[in-house]
Amino acid sequence: MSCSLFEFCRIQELRTVRDFLFQTQTAGPAAEQNQTENELSWDTSDWEAAWDEKKEEGSASAKTVEEETSGQSEPWLQDCVVSLSPCADLLVVAREQKAVFLSAKWCTDGSGREAMTLAVSWTGTLSAEEGECVNSVIAIPLASQKRSSTGRPDWTCVVVGFTSGYVRFYTENGVLLLAQLLHLDPVLRLKCRTYEIPRHPGVTEQHEELSILYPAALVTIDGFSLFQSLRACRNQVARAAAAGSDVVPPPPLAYKKWGLQEMDAIVDHSSVGVTTLCVFDQMKNASTLGGFSATVKGSPPAMSQFVTVGAGPFTGFYYAVEGSSQPLLSHVALAVASKLTSALFSAASGWLGWSKNRNKNEEEAAQKQKPKVEPATPLGIRFGLPDSRRHGESICLSPCNTLAGVTDDFGRVTLLDLARGIAIRMWKGYRDAQLGWLQVQEERGDREFSPSASLPRRHALFLIIYAPRRGILEVWAMQRGPRVGAFTVGKQCRLLFAGYRLMGVNSVTSQGWQLHTQQVCLLDPTTGALRSINIPFHLALSDKKNERAKDMHLLKRLTALVKSGDEDPETLESEAKSVLLEIKHPVIKKQALESLLSNEGTPVSCLTNITRALHDTLKQQAADEVEASLLQLCSSQLKLLQLFTDIQQLQLAENTEACSGNRDSLEGMGEELSRAEPALRRYANFNAKPSVSFAQDSPDTPLPAHTFLSLLECTEGGEVKVVRRSDAEWNQLGTFVFWGCLCGQSSIHKVCDTLEQAGLSPQQLLSLLLSVWLQREKEVLQKPAETVGNLHSLLVALSEMKGAVDESWDPQSVSPWWQQVRSACIQSHNAAAALLAASVAHRAAKAAIASRADSKLQSEWEAVSLELEQWAVCVRQLEDVLVLQTLLLVPPPQGAAGGAAAQCSIKTLLEGGTGGIADHVSKWVFRQNMSPERLKEILQKKETCEQEGAEETDESEDRTAELLVAVCQRFPHSLAPDLLFAHCCWEYVVQWNKDPEVHKYNKHINTNRSDEAKVLENGVIFSYGPMR
Repeated sequence: MSCSLFEFCRIQELRTVRDFLFQTQTAGPAAEQNQTENELSWDTSDWEAAWDEKKEEGSASAKTVEEETSGQSEPWLQDCVVSLSPCADLLVVAREQKAVFLSAKWCTDGSGREAMTLAVSWTGTLSAEEGECVNSVIAIPLASQKRSSTGRPDWTCVVVGFTSGYVRFYTENGVLLLAQLLHLDPVLRLKCRTYEIPRHPGVTEQHEELSILYPAALVTIDGFSLFQSLRACRNQVARAAAAGSDVVPPPPLAYKKWGLQEMDAIVDHSSVGVTTLCVFDQMKNASTLGGFSATVKGSPPAMSQFVTVGAGPFTGFYYAVEGSSQPLLSHVALAVASKLTSALFSAASGWLGWSKNRNKNEEEAAQKQKPKVEPATPLGIRFGLPDSRRHGESICLSPCNTLAGVTDDFGRVTLLDLARGIAIRMWKGYRDAQLGWLQVQEERGDREFSPSASLPRRHALFLIIYAPRRGILEVWAMQRGPRVGAFTVGKQCRLLFAGYRLMGVNSVTSQGWQLHTQQVCLLDPTTGALRSINIPFHLALSDKKNERAKDMHLLKRLTALVKSGDEDPETLESEAKSVLLEIKHPVIKKQALESLLSNEGTPVSCLTNITRALHDTLKQQAADEVEASLLQLCSSQLKLLQLFTDIQQLQLAENTEACSGNRDSLEGMGEELSRAEPALRRYANFNAKPSVSFAQDSPDTPLPAHTFLSLLECTEGGEVKVVRRSDAEWNQLGTFVFWGCLCGQSSIHKVCDTLEQAGLSPQQLLSLLLSVWLQREKEVLQKPAETVGNLHSLLVALSEMKGAVDESWDPQSVSPWWQQVRSACIQSHNAAAALLAASVAHRAAKAAIASRADSKLQSEWEAVSLELEQWAVCVRQLEDVLVLQTLLLVPPPQGAAGGAAAQCSIKTLLEGGTGGIADHVSKWVFRQNMSPERLKEILQKKETCEQEGAEETDESEDRTAELLVAVCQRFPHSLAPDLLFAHCCWEYVVQWNKDPEVHKYNKHINTNRSDEAKVLENGVIFSYGPMR
């Protein structure tokens, strides 16, 4: 539980963004270079021809690699203005006059997981005047006013500041909403402050505000009025676009402008908000400014605090008293005098005739004249941090508005206490550093056992410093805490810190909202990944007296001990047990136990002893001091470990009950096995193909204990539930439990009794058994008599478990227990294993129904039920599928075209419709490269055999013809000669369409022109003619 970087989003088309923003810059040098080369080059084509031919591939590949890596190696993102919305749904990248908007969308990756990405939604030019460029951009999400809103933004407004002094507001689609000239100087920085719920009663409630910094002025716009104006402008633009009319120009925004004085240069600022001094600070300031005879008001005035960085002084503190935003009288007189002077001069020029020669020029100048700009109210600096050689570069305000981080040109990062106006800490060696803040809330589980559990949860503050020249990201605890995290990242990243949330939120509308916003994140332009920083709250606590920090150290020690694998089992058990018992915090102790149980190399005996020691220790403690979840985890894991050990011991013990059980199970099944034996033998011969597999994927691989624990979980009622994840793990668990019983190596009754006592559901055990039986078909067919007897014994034993077959089951209805077996056999593509399982289940169900029959019926009467009828139909269908699958497995001649053999089951044949079987057989005919004459001959012999009453073909016929005749006899309607010839013809047409140059397809199509295949039962007429 240490600091970590989590990738929550990835940017798509990052190369497209770079090419759009830098296309003029990339095209210019290349064109100049080509022109220079053309002027200074001479004809060398004769002696360089051979060299170019040899080096053509190498130069092309090198050029491709160079083009792909050129955009990644250059730090192009440092030259752009980047802003990420706090909701991470909009990213703005701008440079000079151009900008790219990237919106969030959800995509599904190759593994099926959904991930958020940022894709380009708008590109264009933002500048409206000639020569102006983008200097600053922020993306402000606006809260929804609907009552059903839960804290998600309604839309996002993009605010852009230009070098011309204009501030323009855009939608996510690049539509201009509002533009206003607030000052004639370039915009240096845009910053926003949104509403935050006060955590303490004495904290002043801060209002929303947008602040705009100019070289010598600061403009503030109230957030509430800005929110209403932007909503009105957006609605007006939408109505005008729907009606096709022009947009009505909106009224100008109301703002306050302060002229920042007594500072040589200003490059960045922070608007702290409204502050109220205490009585002592008020008296101190009054005596400092007014002297001994100064008067002090009864109540301290409310003041807006602004902090600026730059030069002369290095940091400046400004305080604007609320209500003093009116301009001074001298400024009003100066403005009136300038207006009168311009009016008199224009009148005099008309009298003297000057306007005749310059009338046209004055009209053009009037059109290009910028709007009127109101003068700024002078605001003197209260105090500052003087340092003549140090020049500030940026300032970053903390979320609690009490601290700020400042970077300078000396490579220092200074921490300021804004309430006292002093520097309290300094870091060096961070040139061109980028700062951010992260506020972490205390977890609920951290205070459950503390005396202050009833108090509000605490908050911890961390300073994030990204040093691009060193490629390192550091996390520092405030105010004088240590470095709690460090990450090695790229040197071209950008640290994105907004410092605000949703605009339009107040104390009433924010009740019950869950604001999911990103405080700070890191953008890597080489991969396009956006990563957030996760910091646990306990890292802000003191390291000397913090039990959690000690527990974290013990957890790391235990993790390193388990992963090393160098210790012998006894040493590992003793050290892990001592470390686990020494951990005090329940949450960390639970995490340590889970980490130990999930380790692959720890022996089962070691895991059992450690878990039992922890369980006994918790039992000895008082009930109110023990966490219930930890005790429940120990009890459940002990139960599962004991089950794993018991099954392992049963597999290693000698089985003395298998022979007698198989002899009883095989009584009465000899006739069924002998009838199906020829079909099973043919199927096994065709299906016994050699295959290549890895050793770790073998089903005989021993099941590790950690995999067994991950696949089983204990419920509160004491039952054990199997968690189905992947098919491979499911089959591996079934093999571990039942394969020894199927092979006759384990006692069936002991294994079933152990599973029943553990609380496993009979339905899940039946599913595991059928999965193993159907998946390991090749091993089953090697010894069918032995495995079938063991399967019968297992089915009977499982059906006798409590909860398997309902006691109130009427034999005249369908049983859900036996229906589960039929469903597995119907869906399986392993026809032989499914047929054997169905035959065994049919016999077991018949015995169960006979035992439940009414005693009034005579013994010579046979109980007839719907269950037995469905079993009879299922067995007959599986026999047909087995013959069909055997035919499809016949290998094609060497060099024949076609793909792999199709896998069929009862479910796929029923879903395929009336032509599904004919389609499978026609594809098989094509793979066998069988001529139409040969196919017609086989079908005619089939009809001859049916007319003569013979059930089997002559022994002289080959096995292919015998199988085809057997399949046609089992599916007489689906494989009628007309229908089969039509499907074969259509299959050759499809293959001829894929490869028209193969003339044998054309031959087969023309040969199929027979009288029997001209008219079909469905009323479709085929006209076979020359295809070429």
